[in-house]
Amino acid sequence: MSKNKNPINLDTLNNYLFETIEMLKNNSDPEASENEKIDVEAAKTIADLGKVAVDGFRVKASVLSMIAKSDILSKELTDAAVAGGFIPKSDDQKAITN
Repeated sequence: MSKNKNPINLDTLNNYLFETIEMLKNNSDPEASENEKIDVEAAKTIADLGKVAVDGFRVKASVLSMIAKSDILSKELTDAAVAGGFIPKSDDQKAITN
């Protein structure tokens, strides 16, 4: 399994989903090549995976909201958020936690 060097954001996810819709529309276009089409089951799988990804983004947003509302921005809280992938590790992190 290859590691994606560029993490997917919501805009990228939307682009993938809209490309899938276009490919579904191409199914009825006799001039579209087979590479421009997708079967319904594959499109459903992509949509389901998109839902899972959006749920992951919701969890991250909730964690970031809790951190933002926290009166205490401790090193432990920041380290846990970095370890969980909720916020990127930064050289500026010392300035935030000190």
